[in-house]
Amino acid sequence: MFEIDRNSKVLLVDQIRNEIISRIEAFQWVRGSRLPSVRALSKQLGVSIFTVSSAYEDLVARQIIESRPGAGYYILASGPADTSKDSERMIPPSSLHAGFLYRALDPSQYDFPVSSGYLPPSWLADAVPASVTGRLIRNTLSCSVPAPAAGSQELRSVIAKKLRELQINASSTQIVVTIGATHAFSLIRNMMLEAGDYLLVEDPSYLLLQLKLIKDRDFNIITVPRTHDGPDLDIMEEMVAKYRPKLFLTQTLIHNPTGGNTSPAKGFRILSLAQKYDFHIVEDDIFGALCTRQTLRLSSLDEWNRTFYLSGFSKVLSPALRLGYVVAPPEFVERLVEQKMYNVLCGSSLDETIVAYTLESGRYQHHLDALRQRVMHERIRAREWLTKVGVEVDEGVVEGLFIWARFPAHVDLRRLIEEAHDARIFLAPGSLFSNTREYDQYIRLNVSHCNDLRFRQFVADHLCSETASA
Repeated sequence: MFEIDRNSKVLLVDQIRNEIISRIEAFQWVRGSRLPSVRALSKQLGVSIFTVSSAYEDLVARQIIESRPGAGYYILASGPADTSKDSERMIPPSSLHAGFLYRALDPSQYDFPVSSGYLPPSWLADAVPASVTGRLIRNTLSCSVPAPAAGSQELRSVIAKKLRELQINASSTQIVVTIGATHAFSLIRNMMLEAGDYLLVEDPSYLLLQLKLIKDRDFNIITVPRTHDGPDLDIMEEMVAKYRPKLFLTQTLIHNPTGGNTSPAKGFRILSLAQKYDFHIVEDDIFGALCTRQTLRLSSLDEWNRTFYLSGFSKVLSPALRLGYVVAPPEFVERLVEQKMYNVLCGSSLDETIVAYTLESGRYQHHLDALRQRVMHERIRAREWLTKVGVEVDEGVVEGLFIWARFPAHVDLRRLIEEAHDARIFLAPGSLFSNTREYDQYIRLNVSHCNDLRFRQFVADHLCSETASA
């Protein structure tokens, strides 16, 4: 077995990955053979399970090894495909980014999903009323036929009605139902961007994290700093004037991960820049339902000249309901439906019926109101204890699911996250959401999970030990 150098400047993850590659290339490890288990290798090397798991996931992303559920990791029988011709435009997912999403979607790996993007299951237990199940049983036809390509007319009509309550006036014919908000954005991206085009996205942003995972992209990504009340507009104008992007991707309300809302003043200027420099806006409003204040969306100001609006229901109803939608300017709807058919053909009539019935039920608004109050209560609690232990919280952000927490400079955040992983605590470092080193001391915290006494004790103990050794 190989050894690692703890005094080296090379990260432990990279050392493990490189050593495995060297042994495969030197035929010391046979192609097709099974690698040591994550737990066994971590014990032999004296490193955390998180470190070995990240190295393995990086090798999977590079098509050097494969994961076989229930059997472990195996060296692929043939080497990775030659991608040298595409090396300049391909961004393979790093172990950090791919690993984060892999672990985020598997709740069995953690007892405390502190950086998760979802609410606790107990908070959503009554989100879909029992009466909906009864209606589904009586209306078996809705569950035994395919959904129309654009989505059921009943669901699109209900969504249009709900949007009018948000001062977003859209016809049901402008709505295309998708398999989640991520799918909605991929349809827009495939339709709007050609090879060599530029896409502008905020930094930090969860949306930037998603873009980093696209291995075969032929478009360019440029970023604009995100502040607590929206993008830095001076820098944004410089970027759009220089690069002339086709799309600007933004979250107006409950920004992920910073939690802030774009101010109306900035919203008006963003629309002005879109008109001046001829780009379209993708407004991701996936967390907007948790906003407690009446705040205008860009889509309500734009009147469908340059804005695509997308949202979904997995955050407030159930993660199991992978159902979202995009509202598009009328001239793009037909092309979006075609993209959807090429991609997945159609959605689930069962999911669409469940969501349509739930939105129509009288309990839906009550459910949202209760969620908002609960999130706000937990947010206040989290800000109080985090501030007391020395973690910096943006005072300008007062609502939403996330706290963008800055840990003291002397804290070794990588070590903290590795120890959290070993304690079955899921944490997302700020570096995941950015192309810069500016957020290396940040962690995204979900207020619905981070007030558990065991996590609070974990943070307090870690900060105390780091302070003592500083």
